[in-house]
Amino acid sequence: GGVKGFLNAATMGARGSSARRCGLATAAAAKGTEALEEEKKRNAAADDESGEKKNHQLVTFFKFTSVPNAEEEVNAHREFIEKNDLEIRGRIYLNEQGVNAQMSGKGTDGETYARWVEKRTPFRGMRISVYPYHEHGHPDLRLRVKPQLVQLENGTTHLPIADKSKRGTSLSPEEWHEMIDRANDDANDKENPLLLDVRNGYEWDVGHFKGAQRPVQESFRETVETNVDDKIGPLANMPKDKPIMMYCTGGIRCDVYSTVLKEQGYDNVMVLEGGVQAYFEKYGNEEKHAWENHLFVFDNRLAMTPEGTPAAELGENAATLECHVCKQKIAPPPHRNCPNVDCNRLFLVCQGCSEELDGFCCQECTQATHVRPQLVNPGRYMKYAAYDTPEARAARRGEGRHRRKQVRLMKRKLACAEYVIRTVIGDDEVVSSSNESSSGTFAARTRSNNKTAESDEEEEVEEEEEEEPEEWEETGKGKKIKPQNSKYLRLRMRLEEAIPFVQGDMSPEKLVKAMETLNKNRRNGKKSAHEKRKSLEESRG
Repeated sequence: GGVKGFLNAATMGARGSSARRCGLATAAAAKGTEALEEEKKRNAAADDESGEKKNHQLVTFFKFTSVPNAEEEVNAHREFIEKNDLEIRGRIYLNEQGVNAQMSGKGTDGETYARWVEKRTPFRGMRISVYPYHEHGHPDLRLRVKPQLVQLENGTTHLPIADKSKRGTSLSPEEWHEMIDRANDDANDKENPLLLDVRNGYEWDVGHFKGAQRPVQESFRETVETNVDDKIGPLANMPKDKPIMMYCTGGIRCDVYSTVLKEQGYDNVMVLEGGVQAYFEKYGNEEKHAWENHLFVFDNRLAMTPEGTPAAELGENAATLECHVCKQKIAPPPHRNCPNVDCNRLFLVCQGCSEELDGFCCQECTQATHVRPQLVNPGRYMKYAAYDTPEARAARRGEGRHRRKQVRLMKRKLACAEYVIRTVIGDDEVVSSSNESSSGTFAARTRSNNKTAESDEEEEVEEEEEEEPEEWEETGKGKKIKPQNSKYLRLRMRLEEAIPFVQGDMSPEKLVKAMETLNKNRRNGKKSAHEKRKSLEESRG
């Protein structure tokens, strides 16, 4: 019975005896070294095939564990990067529940850093993926403490994600490959597993496992709500003991969501260990792999092939995806954003439709006035300020825009206040309104705003909030991180200063209010001092 019984039946004893399990565990512990050797071979092969020197590396890793002091851990990471003069970019987030990183490095700088992290006590045994590339895959470095390693409705701090026993059963790529033929074979058969893609809908459009249905969510944050929705949810009215095989890009979203499902009473929850990336490393070069098309990734490649190369390098051979406009399967990866800023749809489009609509997603958007130029090559837009003028922006600003900005700012303050209360005061039960619904997609925000009567915001391409990069300072030879200028660090410092001034029971809302009062008094004090100084100078003059 349960996951273990299903695994034994589905794989015909693939797990074998307990001794073999120990052997698998030992092999997993040594996998880091083996994977590194395989990655080096793939890097050399990629150079030979493309004829383009891969002088950078794209690196991803995550680990759920217990980190006693996340701030000190971040400082140690910064010191290592500075001391070794490493040129790395990307998103590296830590908190008391672990680390999550998608990054790139020049030469082997990224891998050097990742291997250093893996040797640190909390992160030993961490899986690292390395891919060759010809340039940085990210525009800047964001290394900081973040309240949530993965964005999810109602947050993740209350989930026991650091406890492996509370997460789904991990399947190796080999076990997954053996079992996937039974997934979705007969939906009415209680013994057959449900193949569940927990990524975003637009990721599925680029590629997915055969038999996997398109996710109903457009952002992972919505997963808890949408997957059990009575009308559209794949888990709606499903027996709690039915086996579930879930997968995502690198494994982190599966680990988080499997914890949610187990707390909801689902017994037979299984996850693909290392995600699709690990499956590609094992079966990507084999003809009989179970993956269709390409894999959406959150770096400059935007899509990669099962062999591990950027999908854009395939040219016309990659044009096998469904075009958003004509619905024919002749669109190449990667996605594009609609040049209409007020739309910003992330979509796939064939060359003919792109030329006909000048890069817009529909005829209506071609009439818009708040637009960016069409990108010659697929990629990410810069912030709209890079294409606009201050005068034009000022002319468009109104009360609604200002109010939406204030709502976003308050959500950020409340999330940070919750983190401060949890880490400084030690109150793990605190929950703020910042966790109620802050999904990054238009669809999710529409549902949320119907509940809270807030105006909708512009759609975001990624599944994370848009954030400011770390500020750097020139030091002649290179660059050094300047953490004292980080707006998040300043915000946490202001919140910590305000703790003694909170009246009554502590809450994120009260802490933010106390901080704003202190900030107001501080500004008034500076203004008063300036006026006195000016008056004194005038009297002397």
